[in-house]
Amino acid sequence: MSVIADPDKLRQLATKLKNAGQQIEQLQRQAMGALQSSGWNDRERERFEAELSQDLKAAATIGRKLQNDYPKTLERKAKALDDFRR
Repeated sequence: MSVIADPDKLRQLATKLKNAGQQIEQLQRQAMGALQSSGWNDRERERFEAELSQDLKAAATIGRKLQNDYPKTLERKAKALDDFRR
């Protein structure tokens, strides 16, 4: 059986995914903060905010996966590769 992966590169990828997830969270906060401070206050804004909030929830799901799920998988794989190579 051959191993075609570098555990260190998998760990680097995990770190990059975590950082991307954190950036998504930061952008979500910035977007909602900008909307709140825009001074816009009418029915169209309410509809806009509802749609934006829904989209940001979807982005939050992706952000959580990038910060938690995918890195855990990569870290498990890296550990398994380290163990296999010993």
